[in-house]
Amino acid sequence: MRKNRNESNAFNTADTRQTRRIGELEAELTNLSDGDAEFWSRPGFPANARESNLEDILQFESVGSGVSLFEGLQRIGMDLPPPEELDECQSERKAMEVVKALAALRIFLIGFDEMDGREFYSTLWHQTLWEGCYMKKRHPGAITLIDVSHKMLKSDMVKYLENLAKAESIQ
Repeated sequence: MRKNRNESNAFNTADTRQTRRIGELEAELTNLSDGDAEFWSRPGFPANARESNLEDILQFESVGSGVSLFEGLQRIGMDLPPPEELDECQSERKAMEVVKALAALRIFLIGFDEMDGREFYSTLWHQTLWEGCYMKKRHPGAITLIDVSHKMLKSDMVKYLENLAKAESIQ
């Protein structure tokens, strides 16, 4: 099927606009991270999915412009008592409840394996749950990883993502 010149120009204009928008989103995210951002997508990943994913990341990272993870969990009915009110066992159960609720939003926590239940819940309550906005992603395959420890090397996080991608492609 042969496209007429107007259809081809409209497609190229839309494609150029989308490419420009993706570049703008990546620049905003790079600025938000003080230059410490990397972007990658699988070859052949649709540009419209990439654009919506970057928009979701920007919304998540724009803390203060929306409801925090902490407030979002409270809005869906999760009780988040101060960590000082919980013993070790209660802290561990509450932390796992938070992990499951965030996983339902495709937000996965890593870097907490060295923490006991009390330390983990305390870190969630005082830090992690304030580091992002509560939102549902538009692209069903998109995920967010949060390093609770803030100590993981970028190379370790990339390996984690590569292993996750391999595991998903096997299924």
